[in-house]
Amino acid sequence: MTKKYLILDTESIFDPYLREAYECIEPACEKARIGCRSLVAIALWAVEIDALGRVSTGSLQSWTLEECGDEGNLVGCAFAFMRQYSDHVLVSWGGLAMDCQILQLAAITADLELPYQLAEAKGPRWRDLRQVDLGLAMKGSGKTWHHLTEILLRAGLPVGLLLGKADPDIRPDRIAWDSLRQHCEADVLFTAMALVAWERLQGQPLLRIPGAHLALLEAFLRARPAAFRAPLLRRHADALQEAIAGDFDQAA
Repeated sequence: MTKKYLILDTESIFDPYLREAYECIEPACEKARIGCRSLVAIALWAVEIDALGRVSTGSLQSWTLEECGDEGNLVGCAFAFMRQYSDHVLVSWGGLAMDCQILQLAAITADLELPYQLAEAKGPRWRDLRQVDLGLAMKGSGKTWHHLTEILLRAGLPVGLLLGKADPDIRPDRIAWDSLRQHCEADVLFTAMALVAWERLQGQPLLRIPGAHLALLEAFLRARPAAFRAPLLRRHADALQEAIAGDFDQAA
């Protein structure tokens, strides 16, 4: 059976009007809440894992507020794409607490119907899997919330590849739109790499993390050959290829 996933990442900023309005209503609140954030970029990537542990990828798409004009059009483009992959489970890192919440709030403002993956389940949630929050899955019943970078370092990604991941350098008065798009797209790659590692933990006997990561890296580089991280991604892919070839030689 092939498992179908749609990897999600979003970037958002605090909306000046919403923040000021909320502070006016609730002056005792010391921290701006998630409802005061508005979306500026969204990226989605279709990934499939078959019963033999082979990883294949579909379209990698991203949208920014600059090209869409307003948040409603931005979310509408993402929702239309999600409907094309209605049989794919939505995957994020921390998305249930952040990305998916902001998408739903933005849909209220734009008067949009949610796609299948974000709509309320008609029956028991555990019988109607629509989305996976890998951060929550890795936490389980424990108290520790892992950063995505911690998982990626455990999976062998070099430090240089992850530098700057925690800060997309978004400021309300200064947004480098191309850099923002590339940051968002890189995050879906990193989330996909965490996904295959998680799948391996759950008992995919034919899936191997190095081989799956190599497949994702090669697919991403084909889709985005001019990405600013491309040289580092290429170097890591070559290192994985060399390590996998060495393992085959030893096995022979």
